Amino acid sequence: MNIPISFEEILYAALIAFFITWFINNGIKIRQLLKATSVTISGPKDIASVMNRCYTLFPLEKIEYKGTTFTRGMKVKITTSNNTDFIGEFIGGNSQNMVCIKTNKYIVAHKINNIINMIKIDE
Repeated sequence: MNIPISFEEILYAALIAFFITWFINNGIKIRQLLKATSVTISGPKDIASVMNRCYTLFPLEKIEYKGTTFTRGMKVKITTSNNTDFIGEFIGGNSQNMVCIKTNKYIVAHKINNIINMIKIDE
């Protein structure tokens, strides 16, 4: 039984193998990122540890958003694309275009592309 395989079929098989590998590798990277950023806080000492981790994950002390410069420690209000507002302290940004905000209850990381408005709040 001789089944000829055309060049076109080999090309399709290679493309499918590439995309399957690409999806698996990206899935692994996303899982590792989520696993690395999930933290359980059990006391005041853990808060300092979490904040140090935030400073490591978001090393940029200054970012510019729509002509306004935001620096670490500023009080800001962020409105996201799904109309959720966060008010808190600006922690920093990173090279993946994400920002981190510390609110009274949460530490929020959000993509800059999904932010509709970001303003300084005077204390």
